[in-house]
Amino acid sequence: MKLLVYTDGSAASAKALRFAAHLTQRLDAELTVITTRPGTHAIEPPPPLGRDIDLSDRNSLPSGLQVLTASLDVLSAEGLFEQQLSLQVRELPNGHIFFCNTPSGQRIPFYVCFGHLIEILNHEIEKHQYDLVIIAPPPRGRLRKMILGDISRKLVLDLHTSVLITRGGDPHSRFLVCADGSAAAKRQFPLLRQFLPVIEPPVELVCVLAPDHDETAVQEADHCIQEATRWLAARGKQFTVHRRMGEQPAEAISAIAGDGAVIFLGASLRHDVYRRFLGSLPMQILARTKSSVLVAKALPEGDQDYFTDPDS
Repeated sequence: MKLLVYTDGSAASAKALRFAAHLTQRLDAELTVITTRPGTHAIEPPPPLGRDIDLSDRNSLPSGLQVLTASLDVLSAEGLFEQQLSLQVRELPNGHIFFCNTPSGQRIPFYVCFGHLIEILNHEIEKHQYDLVIIAPPPRGRLRKMILGDISRKLVLDLHTSVLITRGGDPHSRFLVCADGSAAAKRQFPLLRQFLPVIEPPVELVCVLAPDHDETAVQEADHCIQEATRWLAARGKQFTVHRRMGEQPAEAISAIAGDGAVIFLGASLRHDVYRRFLGSLPMQILARTKSSVLVAKALPEGDQDYFTDPDS
């Protein structure tokens, strides 16, 4: 698995970094750390290039590199690598980069790039084929959301890969997996399979059917729960099941999750206008919950059995 974690130097970003460090260690994943700056790197004084920079002088570095050096402290505290004493910065066409090595020999790149956040992230996703972006968008008040928009919503809608919005839940928290029988719910299981080594408590399967559900929806939900429980049992994972009938799914799922869980969802493939203006289930939950939210994005592949491993 290839992970891209975004940091802006905030306390919320530190949580995203800790989540990324845990996934990197438990899943033997490849990790990249990135931060962004508005404008171009011509607006900041250039850092020393191609020579060792003593990190005791980090406050003299440009702002973006200071954010990245602060992330070194977080990742070192998580045991990803030893405390760095120096680094070498190289120039990129739209920013700067340096590397750190883990004890296992993994080379972790740290990028500062200039430009628009989502455009930069999508450029890196397409270039390096990241499987998951981990990010903790700063919360915006109601007025700022009206003026600037909801950044969490934009990330989930517009990023070209799966995205984990870190909030109240962490890798040791409860994992709620929405298994309502929809195509979106089924498509999340290939990514969930990779996450199973991380999940410590029993996996909580959640199925909520809205007041206007019909018999077909009940049958699809029942089949999904049966397949999901069989799938988890075959992998030695304990599980519990939450069933709700005749409730609003987003409200019920948010209530079950509380403030300290990780909610696993499949991305909707409904028409973009519907997702943006009426809101799919991930969008509705994202607006309500204080828990972390992981939205798995996968393209449809015909009648694929999503509960079967690709190598089985």
